[in-house]
Amino acid sequence: MSTYEDLLEISEQLRNIQRSLYLLAWDERTYMPEGAIEGRSESKAELSQIYHKKLTSEKTKKIIDELNKESAQAEMDEVQKAAVREMTRDFQRRYKVPDELIKEMSKVSTKAQSAWEKAREKSDFEMFLPHLEKQVELKKEVAEYIGYENEPYDAHVDEYEPGFTAEKIESVFEPMKKNLSSMATEIFSKELEPGEDVFEGKKFNVEKQKKVCREIAGELGYDYEHGRLDEAVHPFTMGMDDDVRITNRYDEENLNSLFSLTHETGHALYEQGLPSDWYGHPLGRRISMGYHESQSRMWENFVGRSKEFIDHIFPKLRDEFPSLQNNTKDGFYKRINRVKPTFIRVEADEVTYNLHIALRFDIELGLFRDEIEAEETKTVWENKMDEYLDIVPEDPADGVLQDIHWSAGQFGYFPTYALGNLYAAQIYDTAEREIDGLESEIAKGNFDELRNWLRENIHEHGRKYKATEMTKRLTGEGLDAKYHIDHLEEKYGPIYSL
Repeated sequence: MSTYEDLLEISEQLRNIQRSLYLLAWDERTYMPEGAIEGRSESKAELSQIYHKKLTSEKTKKIIDELNKESAQAEMDEVQKAAVREMTRDFQRRYKVPDELIKEMSKVSTKAQSAWEKAREKSDFEMFLPHLEKQVELKKEVAEYIGYENEPYDAHVDEYEPGFTAEKIESVFEPMKKNLSSMATEIFSKELEPGEDVFEGKKFNVEKQKKVCREIAGELGYDYEHGRLDEAVHPFTMGMDDDVRITNRYDEENLNSLFSLTHETGHALYEQGLPSDWYGHPLGRRISMGYHESQSRMWENFVGRSKEFIDHIFPKLRDEFPSLQNNTKDGFYKRINRVKPTFIRVEADEVTYNLHIALRFDIELGLFRDEIEAEETKTVWENKMDEYLDIVPEDPADGVLQDIHWSAGQFGYFPTYALGNLYAAQIYDTAEREIDGLESEIAKGNFDELRNWLRENIHEHGRKYKATEMTKRLTGEGLDAKYHIDHLEEKYGPIYSL
């Protein structure tokens, strides 16, 4: 099938361009000098346009049209059909978007991210507002070119979580919000602070934190021969194939770095678990961002914040940080799983985290439905925080400016964080039933069983299956939020005597 081989060749070429874009983006968010932003925006814009032209060329269109003919499909195996399906999807999402708009979006995003960093540092929303307005304007324009099922926001949701729409997310979020709000209210009413004063009034050497985090990532299975661990204002994972990099942030007043590290390592393990035979192949990437997030949230919460993991890691923490000498494993476990309202999403506990996502989803939906103007987002944010968590940020850096996503034009991304929590609970429930003695293995510091199970059942399939199909294949049923709620009740019931 020479036409199919032509498709694979184009896919490999696109992957090479994408690798370069990832490297430029990683450098921009880690070590790039501030004065290089203008040149970097031009470089990324040029590469983005080259990528777009390659993907949407008449040659690519001709190949895709040929491979989607009934006669061609009849000769394909399951993998080939899936590869054509995914390349067709990628092509169709880009084909109608003009080259110049792609280039403009890249330039705007690079400058907006730089402006966001400065605005966040100064806690000045007005400094970032023009960039937010431009991003919303461009993304609305893109939605009209791409097309959508019901409303413009659907076009962007579908980019990150194929098959989902605003309506479908609302149907999942509404009952979830009620359950979480009820649980959070009950917990807050108890006015308890379980656990011990693990962090209060103490300092934790940052260099030692880096050392411990590096060791933990290695224990979980992160391959340093094909990756590296650096620092960033906002922890992230970036890269693909044989070069997958993670970043973390550190604060001497706590050990939150341990959990942002396990989170990012979860992302990296997914990328490093994709089949090497599929590097550059249309199927050699993640299923969806919700599934990607399920891996990070699973390693962060179901493993990293579990009693078993603390049993394993706490002796090492006491060796490295003398201020923990008078603390106990149980006290540490309960302290890191305290439930309390917080302004910062990445510092939120498991019970309230999805409420932070619901807030962002509400605002994004309002922006794309023309119910909210960009200049109103700060006020709407504060009102939603008051509604969901009964707290109001006084500082924009603790509110509307805390996330990088909108500066990068990533509207539709936030819902995947909540979906990831739901996928994670359902997948982990299956893993516990299929892996004998999983909890005891984690307590011993053996993470091979879980990592290998995830690779065999999820990672090695790339995006051969859609998220809905993968969930049914893996767990025997469609996505169901009850597993997430059941997990929270089982975990936090004993901690808070619910």
